[in-house]
Amino acid sequence: MNPPPLPSSKPTPLGDTGRGAIIALVRMVEIREPAIAHRSALRTLVAARLADELHLDDVDRSHVVATSALADIDLAVAAPREESERDLTRSMLAANLTERIPGLGPVAVALRHQLECWDGSGGPGGLVGTDIPIAARVAAVTDDIVGNPAPGFVPTWGPALSRVELRAGGALDPTVVAALRRADLGGIEAPPIPSATIIDLFDAHSTTGRDGTNGAAATDIATAVAAASRVDDLLQLFADIALRSIDAAHVAVLRLSRTSIEEEPLAIAIDADGPPLDGRRLDSLAEFSMLAELRAGVPVRRGPDELGSGDTPANRDLRAGSDISVPIMLRGEAWGVLNAARRGLDRHLDNHDLSVLRHIASQAALALANTVRWAEIEQMALRDQLTGLANRHVLNAVLDEIFERDPVDRQDCAVIMCDVDGLKTVNDNDGHEFGDRLLIDAAAALRGATRDPDRTTICRIGGDEFCLVIDGGALLTAHEISDTIERLFERSGGSDRPRSISCGIAFATPEIETRSQLLRAADQNQYQTKRARRAARGEPIEPDAPRLPGDRRAIRDQAISGG
Repeated sequence: MNPPPLPSSKPTPLGDTGRGAIIALVRMVEIREPAIAHRSALRTLVAARLADELHLDDVDRSHVVATSALADIDLAVAAPREESERDLTRSMLAANLTERIPGLGPVAVALRHQLECWDGSGGPGGLVGTDIPIAARVAAVTDDIVGNPAPGFVPTWGPALSRVELRAGGALDPTVVAALRRADLGGIEAPPIPSATIIDLFDAHSTTGRDGTNGAAATDIATAVAAASRVDDLLQLFADIALRSIDAAHVAVLRLSRTSIEEEPLAIAIDADGPPLDGRRLDSLAEFSMLAELRAGVPVRRGPDELGSGDTPANRDLRAGSDISVPIMLRGEAWGVLNAARRGLDRHLDNHDLSVLRHIASQAALALANTVRWAEIEQMALRDQLTGLANRHVLNAVLDEIFERDPVDRQDCAVIMCDVDGLKTVNDNDGHEFGDRLLIDAAAALRGATRDPDRTTICRIGGDEFCLVIDGGALLTAHEISDTIERLFERSGGSDRPRSISCGIAFATPEIETRSQLLRAADQNQYQTKRARRAARGEPIEPDAPRLPGDRRAIRDQAISGG
């Protein structure tokens, strides 16, 4: 029985953006995980031979090569190295990682379906036969044939091919397995530089058509996004990319507010081979008509007449002969402007330059959105959502830095542990809304008592417990700060709602060797303060008892020691 024909539907070409993203990713994998890069290069070599044997067109070839190159991207980015056997979780993770990267949507689809069985006996999406993308079917075969070779080695192809043939018609596409049988795998050698091998293969099998942008710019964009994490770094990289991509004399990124454009550029790239341009042209972007167009997302292109280039060649060389301003749209609004200019004697910027700049501006917006999103995620990971204070992760990092110093140099540091008295009673009797108000007021008291914000870290470490770290000057100020915290918190409730917070201080003296010891010492002193306050109020004092595994303070102690 003849196997079903290969699919006739054509997926979307990857284009320059996808190529740039793949180059950035394979280079990243090679830096972080050389063994995974070696395996990926071998899979790509096999995939390229399969594409030839299957007589695929340019679009399918590029997808086949790209999918095999990125099939192990999850191992390099997120998964432990020892979890190398492919399963549904790994395939989903690889797909989720790649679908977020511009230009790699078709690759993500193939990665998601690479575990689909040809005969429909299993898989993540229930696809059967030729409904499975050809890139996914090839990726499954390359995964089987290559296995997990050590860096510098290639598989023994004969036994590996026999193993693959046993799965043909069931888990694997018999047409692809037949092509594997015909392919000359004996000529495959261990790639000395895996990333170079993958990039060369992808270039040889990628589409030749352009996607309306400058190819070098797209490659640089993907590399820039992979390499930069700070907003100012990203903006400077995009300015540099734009300068090279359209051979401009000057590129600037300017912030655009709701009512004006900021005078000071956020990033500038200048062609060093010629005289600098007169910067006054940027001021004219603030004119109402141009500002209105930019805020509406409409690019502004100006020629010599609008820019006033002057009559003499010398004047024209110092002034801009043409410039283009493209809005950088973030979340539907104009966040900023990418402005590029050429000198008066140079060729004027044309529609192709505008297309390239629009592409760069859109990629800049995407990178900015990702950077902002990661910053928000990082902020959430490091901040207590109720009080806005730092959390235990920040506390541990600050104390670890202190304990890296010589014992003599850290003894003027201290921590103040604070515990809101009676929070559980308030939650039980008045509701959690009142309890949350109590915690917010406690955070305000700690902030208000701070003497030197630059050398103080305030954290909520869980429940009703807070911690203040004084990094220098603690010997003189710690006790005063502790008293101020208690006084401010007591006053915040008013006369009708008495409240209190108990504080305990511990200094980083030489005999205290770890952050855990310092926190535990402060906690013990805070607990003694709480006991003394109860005794002063005539309340019964319970004797110290062993802390059971589920006890709140035992859980906190465990977090302090291992956190």
